[in-house]
Amino acid sequence: MDWINKELSRIKDHRPYKRPRKLQDYYKLDSNENIVLEKKFIRAIALKSLYDNDFREYPLEHFELLFDKIAKYVKIDTKNVGIGSGSDQIMDLLLSTICKEKSAITINPTFSYFIDRCNMHKIPIKLINLSALDNSLDFEFFLNESKNKDIIYLASPNNPTGNQFKIEDIINLIEVSKNKLIIIDEAYVEFSNYSLSNLVNKYNNLIIIRTFSKAFGLAGARIGYILADEEIINIFNQYIQLPYPLSSFSMQLAMEALENIEIIKRSIENIKEERYKIFNKINQIREFKTYRSDANFIFFQTYNHFNKIKERIIHEKILIKDFGDIGNYKGAIRATIGTKEMNDKLVSILGNSLK
Repeated sequence: MDWINKELSRIKDHRPYKRPRKLQDYYKLDSNENIVLEKKFIRAIALKSLYDNDFREYPLEHFELLFDKIAKYVKIDTKNVGIGSGSDQIMDLLLSTICKEKSAITINPTFSYFIDRCNMHKIPIKLINLSALDNSLDFEFFLNESKNKDIIYLASPNNPTGNQFKIEDIINLIEVSKNKLIIIDEAYVEFSNYSLSNLVNKYNNLIIIRTFSKAFGLAGARIGYILADEEIINIFNQYIQLPYPLSSFSMQLAMEALENIEIIKRSIENIKEERYKIFNKINQIREFKTYRSDANFIFFQTYNHFNKIKERIIHEKILIKDFGDIGNYKGAIRATIGTKEMNDKLVSILGNSLK
């Protein structure tokens, strides 16, 4: 039992995961879900998925059908597609198998789950701070620091800062890091300027992780997918991934969403329009530092006003993600782009909270 207690103690030393709150009558702007997409649309495709399945049987044909639809959506071959129970599960499987006993480097701040799971799987990880001036990364310094690392992880767009680096900088990073595994997290790519999905056949060390949780409004269904070189995908699908990582209902739901992609795209355009408006409005508050976003959320610094702002927002029944001081950022807050009504209320609170 000694070794078990020792390992349990090691695990307990890590930061525990805290699920976001769900409070009645609160605007939920803390988890970057697509709340602009109408609930009746999700219900409609859910009902169709429900009636089109025989839940007595294991999901068999669904895999190939979903691979095919994802491949057509992303415009690559089905041999480059794998699926998982959310992008988190895919990431965790990669870290516990391919990346086992390796070392990693990423930026700070970024998606904390990757950092936490590296720690859980005993993968040493180096964090390189972004500039709080403009969310920029010193790529020359980053590459120099990555020389003795095995894994490079970048979220594109980055969470929580919302920015997407220049595509030429990312491609150069991949080019000069051919002996490293490059993991690009494209959870928010539908809201951004570019995807690297067309490069997975060119670079056999590139893995892209994507999800249906954000733009597609299916966070509750837990559907993620991986894009990579054919050999990596074969190993992932046949050896690493569980035999049945997704239910037939979830897979059918993903296919129905892809069949109705134009509805999804309209909600994305709506979010982009609101994103532009909310950035300009918050940017006029002199006490804050606001950043342009390529995702479905906005990120800003409140400096010494952090506690006052946070408490006021919660008092007014809006849930946001409060980071406080992280990396080079002071009093950082991230808010999901919601409906016009939600966004207007948030901006109003921010504008009046310092008066």
